[in-house]
Amino acid sequence: MANAESNAESNAPTHQTAGAPQGAEPDALEVLRAARGEGWQWPRIQYEPCPQCGFNPSSIPPEELGGRAVALAAGWREFLVGADEAYLRAIPEPGVNSPLQYGAHVRDILKVYGERMVLAVEQDNPTVPMFNPPQEVWEAYNALEVEDLAADIEARAQRLAGIGATMDPSSWTRIVVNDRGQYGVYTFTVAGLARNSVHEAHHHLLDAKGTLFSGASS
Repeated sequence: MANAESNAESNAPTHQTAGAPQGAEPDALEVLRAARGEGWQWPRIQYEPCPQCGFNPSSIPPEELGGRAVALAAGWREFLVGADEAYLRAIPEPGVNSPLQYGAHVRDILKVYGERMVLAVEQDNPTVPMFNPPQEVWEAYNALEVEDLAADIEARAQRLAGIGATMDPSSWTRIVVNDRGQYGVYTFTVAGLARNSVHEAHHHLLDAKGTLFSGASS
């Protein structure tokens, strides 16, 4: 990675562990996530491979991440239109989403992180809140039409790729501060936002297919 990105990471605010606030008892969902080996500090995907899916987006040059997002969106379309509708809407167990819910989350991440990439270019060190839709939004995800969701994922990926295609090389190291309230404060570079978006699309496609722990990686 570029030296400027390494400096950006070293100058970041102290990170708290993702999950329950420090000093607080974990809720039921956090207990379930911990039992599945989750709870990794997800902003580390900017610089490290994911310990669950093995994908390492930091190995991809920033200017190529948009193309990877578009390719993953095509993979999402192929999966969504080819899968059984009952499977797509089934929630396998508490704390695990349905494939449609994972897909809608990916769609929204591509949109939100694309917007934050633009914001980081327009403003110096902007602060943004945690992206955490309420439960009723997750429930509404499961009522989406499959074709509409596939088209939306593709459109958001194309938008992300367009943002990346016009990015000045020096802008990839600009900073966004993610204030997650009681859960801590993290920093992302613009490249890190793009990396996280691509990782989400990759990781949750494995989730949706039920192949996350089958040894699949990039």
